[in-house]
Amino acid sequence: MTTVHTASGAPGGTPAAGSTRPERVDWKRVILACMADYLDAGAIVAASAGLVFWTAAFGFSPTVLGLLAALGVNAGSYAVGALVGGYLGDKVGRKRVYQYDLLLYVLGALLVAFAPEGWVIFVGLIILGLAVGADVPTSWALIGEIAPAKKRGSLMGMTSIFWSLGPVVVLLLALALADLGLLGIRIVFAHLALVALITWILRRKLKESEMWVAARAKSQMSAAQLRMLFKNYGGRLFFVFLVHSLGAIALGTFGFFLPFILSTVGAQGQAASVGFNALYFGLTGIGVAVLFMPMVDRVNRRWLYGIAGLFTALALLMMIFLPLDNPWVVLTFVVVFALSASCGQEQLYRVWCQELFPTMVRSTAQGVIIFGQKVALAVWSLFVPLIIAVSFDAFAWVLFAAVASSVLIGVIWMPKRPDSLEEVGESEPVAVAA
Repeated sequence: MTTVHTASGAPGGTPAAGSTRPERVDWKRVILACMADYLDAGAIVAASAGLVFWTAAFGFSPTVLGLLAALGVNAGSYAVGALVGGYLGDKVGRKRVYQYDLLLYVLGALLVAFAPEGWVIFVGLIILGLAVGADVPTSWALIGEIAPAKKRGSLMGMTSIFWSLGPVVVLLLALALADLGLLGIRIVFAHLALVALITWILRRKLKESEMWVAARAKSQMSAAQLRMLFKNYGGRLFFVFLVHSLGAIALGTFGFFLPFILSTVGAQGQAASVGFNALYFGLTGIGVAVLFMPMVDRVNRRWLYGIAGLFTALALLMMIFLPLDNPWVVLTFVVVFALSASCGQEQLYRVWCQELFPTMVRSTAQGVIIFGQKVALAVWSLFVPLIIAVSFDAFAWVLFAAVASSVLIGVIWMPKRPDSLEEVGESEPVAVAA
């Protein structure tokens, strides 16, 4: 594998001459863009909390649950939405995509909220996946492009805080409504539809990314641009895809299946399973705020990534060698896994997606990476319930091996960060042997 280094920019992270990057943070645009992550993770975790109730109400088998995870908002349809939305984000602009895809999200959430039959759940979750898949790469690109150079990493960390906030709100709401059974999950999805509608209204007046407008004035997304992405930046695409896909096998699995695992393997009650899941997301958000954001633009990222990954792997070993029916074991696992995940693969992946690709293909590159990762997660998710039913230890060892591989690849071949995003694409990237 090779890493790719870009031409050096202005010293000290100062934007290059003619930069379209502001010196101050446009918090309104950042927060409204971050709502993509609130709605993304909120939908995934709401579906996770609903698995038990949907199984009881509609008779879902383990095979059906795996199919729901593979095709729905957590994987398959998300992948398609990211691929299409990422391309359109470079073709017609970030604003047009992240503004209007939320109407599709509202439709999907309402279908799940009022589903009279099990198949409507499938349709609703697929629509939700298409919507958030399109929203995430364009919203991330906007944040990366409007962030001051010295705050790029920390502002991308904001997306992770919102990704954690969505599940916390959803899970606490699900916990409060647990006695209502299926009706409680319907209310949770109705809440997501309302939040998406409000976000859509507020996003209508947002400005387009100035960096994209400037790049669009020089060239437009075309077949030549796509060929350039895969020819000149293929090494970067493969690096980010591989690291993210391996790491996300564990993160994506727990994002959707953790309550199911705790209630079936760990013999925890529904309330305890949902509570531990809420704690996991809450601690992840806190870790991003107090650990990742203050450090990512200041410290050696290789050390940050490696140490965080080591503790993530150790947390997975706890699942293998310690009993999950012990609440203290579960609590320790959740604390270690959440805090380590808050500084590692998932967070730096978001930053790399902004720093390694030129403006006119940045959103497309993210869509391609997300598509590949979600397809891999979809295939894995299809078999998760069956593998757990046969051997939980084998399931946990797969997660450990994937995370360990992601950590080693990331530490060894981590690419150099550019001083400014304007310099990315100004010269042909030079491949440097690892």
